[in-house]
Amino acid sequence: MIGAAALVAVLAAAFGARLAFRRARAPRLPAPLGDPPAVAVLLPVRDEADNVEPCLATLLAQSTPVEILVLDDGSTDATRALVERVAAADPRVEVVSVPTPPAGQSGKVNALCFGLERLGQQARSSIEWVLTLDADSRPGPQALARALAAARGNELAAISLAARQCTGSAGEALLTPLVFALLDALLGSWRRAAIGETVGTANGQFFLFNRTSLLLVGGFEAIRGEPLDDVALARRLAAAGFRVGFWRAREALEVRMYRGLAATFRGWRRNLALILGARRLPLAASVAAALAPALVAAAAVATGNGRAALLAWAGGALASLLARAGTGSAPLWGLLYPLDALILSGCLVAAARDRRRGRLADWRGRELSTGG
Repeated sequence: MIGAAALVAVLAAAFGARLAFRRARAPRLPAPLGDPPAVAVLLPVRDEADNVEPCLATLLAQSTPVEILVLDDGSTDATRALVERVAAADPRVEVVSVPTPPAGQSGKVNALCFGLERLGQQARSSIEWVLTLDADSRPGPQALARALAAARGNELAAISLAARQCTGSAGEALLTPLVFALLDALLGSWRRAAIGETVGTANGQFFLFNRTSLLLVGGFEAIRGEPLDDVALARRLAAAGFRVGFWRAREALEVRMYRGLAATFRGWRRNLALILGARRLPLAASVAAALAPALVAAAAVATGNGRAALLAWAGGALASLLARAGTGSAPLWGLLYPLDALILSGCLVAAARDRRRGRLADWRGRELSTGG
């Protein structure tokens, strides 16, 4: 039993160390352009009263000239009133209502379709770069200028950023960093992703496009029926011969995606159903890897081998600690292993079940399909 415990501990620790090493070697965004071009920002919102004002504040503080079009997707809270107050004080901000999306389709993509069409009808039509942003994103003052510099320096038609994922509760801290550890492990080389060699890798929380390239592939209309819209658009651009970069940029962008364990579990259940739900082997391997140290530790306890149990647990905890290093979550949460691994595994299993039935966990009262 001690041999099995040692093996699983070494494998778990090696996974965490390799992940930390890859993250440390990820290229950093270059220095900002001295004279960056103007950017048109499309900001879809639906019941974002907690997020929309701080998001707009970070956008208006950009060193890059911005024109912001807020796309209100049927908000029922104070979102619209809050945006109108900001718009009244700053002419760079405009808010419009968008039509209700077709049943089962993404409200975000529907709003972006409407917003891009509206840009073409206004003075903003001369702006060559378009940024789509989620309301829970907080770009630093130089984020846009640095993203533009990376795009220019690497001949990218589009670039998205991987943010520092902030967590504000125990539930968020237990689940979110492990999900991103899994996604980072699946990504592979950050250097290849940055220069656009990893096809179909993107993050819709901050996605910057060359407008001409975007229109040449059909704009957002081309992915209207795609539930995983950012990845679908990245693949479409790549298929047309454009390069799409994906950069680790935790120093330039912060995001707090969900609040509390219930919302975090539900949100990641929906996302993972799209990302991994149909990939049975990677999903099963992820669950097995997350739980292996805990299962060996439990078996050791059952046979009265305390040393083996402690060794297996230590390997799992160390892997969890390393997976959290360099994220927005304190590494010491890893000492609660295997609680975090159990929550992640439950989320993955629920995601796979949702994928099989063809329906995702709803989002703010709207049912979404997996798109087939």
